[in-house]
Amino acid sequence: MLLYFSAQTCMANDIYMDQVGNNFELDVTQDGENNYIGGLPGSTSPLTGNNNTMTMMQQGNDMVVQGYIYGNSNTITTYQGGSADNSFMRGTVVGNNNTIDARQGKKIDGAIDWNDSGNHEQYITITGDSNNILTAQVNSNNSANSGHHMAHIITGDFNTLSHLQYADVKKNGFIEITGDDNTVTLEQRNGASHFADIMLTGDDHTVSSVQRGGMYGSHSLTLDLTNNGGGYNISTEQNSANAQTYSLTGSCVTLGGCAVTVTQY
Repeated sequence: MLLYFSAQTCMANDIYMDQVGNNFELDVTQDGENNYIGGLPGSTSPLTGNNNTMTMMQQGNDMVVQGYIYGNSNTITTYQGGSADNSFMRGTVVGNNNTIDARQGKKIDGAIDWNDSGNHEQYITITGDSNNILTAQVNSNNSANSGHHMAHIITGDFNTLSHLQYADVKKNGFIEITGDDNTVTLEQRNGASHFADIMLTGDDHTVSSVQRGGMYGSHSLTLDLTNNGGGYNISTEQNSANAQTYSLTGSCVTLGGCAVTVTQY
């Protein structure tokens, strides 16, 4: 393992990692100003190995976490928040049975969010099977005008994705999955201005989505489902105060049919 820690002039924090091997444990906390943990972009060497555990916490200012993981049964936990002004995460995972917990502002339900101002961005690409991805973006600062943006791309089977965006102003969520037997939960809550685009290609998917409007409305959901033999099970809900838009394009090739439930209040 190689670690580089920057000099602390101008209160900057940097960590660069190049790790090969199994059963590696890393716990990093950056509390203060120009934070960075990398990883990506380009041809950066990945964290390579199995059964590794990494926990990365950033609290304060210009936070970035980027990384590339190649291996199986790794556990990666990242948290950005605590009255954050700006949060950015980007990761690529290749392998099976990995657990990714990526939260900005927190919740589900580790609470926190000490009035984050939003402006959260998150991009995760997964190639492999039986991975478990838990993501959240939170801010409850009613004066904030910056929103949330998430994009998740998964290729493989039996993966589970939870994609949750809470509170104020814009919430944009994009999910693209190619493979079979994947489970997706998408929830966008409150403060209006919801947009979600979910595209699934494969068989036997389960999708559950909820866009909660409170008194503010403003919902938009697009689903594009292509099925090659096994049924899919879709449940979507858009609630409260008008402004609901729903689009479903589906191809279902199965004798038993595909289950779709749509609720708009």
